[in-house]
Parts: sequence; structure tokens; C-alpha cells
Amino acid sequence: MSIWTSLRGHAEQQEMFRRTIRRHRLSQAYLFVGPEGIGKQQFARRLAQSLLCHNPGEDPLEACGDCSGCKPFLAGAHPDFLYVGCPEGKRELPIALLVGSEERRGQEGLCHDLSLAPLPGSRKVAIVDDADTMNDASANSFLKTLEEPPDRAILFLIASNLDALLPTIRSRCQLVRFSSLETSDIEKLLLEQNLVESEADAKFASALSEGSLSTARQLLEPELRELRKLLYAQLAQPAFSGLSLSKLLLEGLAKISTETPVQRINGQWLIRFTVEFFRAALLRFNTPSNDSDQSIPEVIPFVTRVQTFPDPLGLIGQLIDRTVDASMHIDQNVPVPATLDALYDELSRLLRPSTPSR
Repeated sequence: MSIWTSLRGHAEQQEMFRRTIRRHRLSQAYLFVGPEGIGKQQFARRLAQSLLCHNPGEDPLEACGDCSGCKPFLAGAHPDFLYVGCPEGKRELPIALLVGSEERRGQEGLCHDLSLAPLPGSRKVAIVDDADTMNDASANSFLKTLEEPPDRAILFLIASNLDALLPTIRSRCQLVRFSSLETSDIEKLLLEQNLVESEADAKFASALSEGSLSTARQLLEPELRELRKLLYAQLAQPAFSGLSLSKLLLEGLAKISTETPVQRINGQWLIRFTVEFFRAALLRFNTPSNDSDQSIPEVIPFVTRVQTFPDPLGLIGQLIDRTVDASMHIDQNVPVPATLDALYDELSRLLRPSTPSR
């Protein structure tokens, strides 16, 4: 089986490297840029294995999986494969990983290891993940390696934010852009990796993932899923208190994190969940048996209730517009509690039978 089978998307990038290897035109440094969670690191790792394989087939991107290059690579012990990335919980790629600690500067770290000769018949392959998290000191220390790369060494830098990289680093790498994955690919990955409990969950998370597996996984975090269930259960009720709902949601956000930036991100997800709920209701009006019934079953009683209003479609449109406005308020740095209080209070008012939308 091909080492690329489990990787979704990026066929154009595969073909580009296939042609490049056949023509013996590999550069010494590449910069992979694209959204988070789309498989850039997995692409680089598969490419590294194919470059370290001693018995490649007719396809230069394939690796045999059984030679003295593949076996240690698959075991995570290949001496000529190097990897560094931003440690979990850190916001910057430590300079020590690149050029060594202060006590042993230049005697250890990625740049030192790259300078060592590879095994006979091999080459050095290095992946610098989260390259856009290098601070100026780390970037400048790493720059010399890019300016004078060791013989038989290939570097793959991976970044999500191109603008965060120093221009001098960008200019010394061949840029390879990666696009978001298709929604269907995200859905299949979630199911294949057993990240969801049902196909309905996979369909819902993939639809909101914006083509990123990491975003889809974030949506499936238990705390966020519980808040989504709470939100949808309340929206499906014949009547709900907007301020009470907002209070419950804010308490849930506080349990996930008390940091303002994280709360803003999760607050935006709650707003996005609300928009998707109303959009699913709109779809049910147009197609009474649509897929949203599986991922958001609460829309069925909601639609049944809204049908009693004079202009149900107009009402749902108004609900969506108001919810989108709330997202813009958070982008404009309006506090999350104030935004959610105002949003759900108004939604509950609009959905009161005694005051239907005009």
C-alpha cells in the first residue's frame, strides 16, 4: 500500500515533488505554508521517508518500507531524520532546539546535527514545524544554516502564517502553498481516526472545520460539545430565557479557560453553532428531509414551532443576521459576556409567539 494513501488532498503538491525528484532538481530548503490542521507535517514526513528510502520504486515518492532507510525512519530512530517543533504549551520555538542551550551553543541542536555527515548513501532531512513561531533571535540563529546549508541536506519549514516569518528566511526557501481540505476528506479522517462517536458528529464537525482537521478536533472537545448540546436544546424549546442561556454558556466557557483570548475563540464557536442551527432550520423548510436532521435533530421541533409565525422564513433570516452581527462585535473586541447576553436575549425575544417578527 502506498505511504500516501492515508493522506487526504494535496495531489498537486505531490505531483510537483514527483517531477522535481525525477529531474534531480530538489532545492535545499522548502517552506510549506497553509492553514493549520490540513496535513502539511504529514506530507513532509512522507516526503522525508521517500527521500531516505534506499529502494524506491518507479514512483520516486514511494518508499519500500523495508530497507535500512525505511525501517529506522518508521521506528522514529533514523539518524539522518531531524525534527523540531514548538513544544506543547509554548508560544515560541525555543532557540535551544535550533542552536543548543546557552552552555552548549553551537554544539547541539538542529543546526549542529545538520552539519554532521549523513550515513553513506543517505542524506539529512530536517523538518522545522511551527517555523512561524520563531522569535527574532531564533530566526537569526537559524538563518546561517539556510544561507549555507550543509551538503546533502534538505530542510522543510512548516508554517501557517507566512507574514510571521522573517523576509530573509522566506527568501531562502522555495515556497509551497497548501490549501484547506475538502469537507468530505475531513469527515472521512474523523471516522478513520475514531475521533467521533457517529457519522452525524463527523458530518457536523467537518462542515464547520473550514478544511482543517485540527479545527474539527477542537469542535469535538467534550466541553465544547456539551455547550453545543445545551445551546441546541434551549433553542428548540417553545420558550427560553436568553439571559439564563447566556449565563449557562458563559459558565461553561469559564470551565474551559479563563484566558480572554481563548474565551473569545470559544465564544465565536458558540455564535457559529447558533448560525448553523438556524441555517439547518432554513434548509429543512426547503428540503423537509435534509442531512441537517441527523447532525442537528433539534431543528425539527424548532421548525415545527416557527411554522406558526406569520413569516417563518423571514424570521429565521432575521435570527441569522442578528447572530452574524454578534460575531462581528466580538471581532471588534466587545466583551464576550456582553455580546452573548445581548444576542441570546434578543433571540429569545424574537422567538416569543406573542411578538412574532414583522
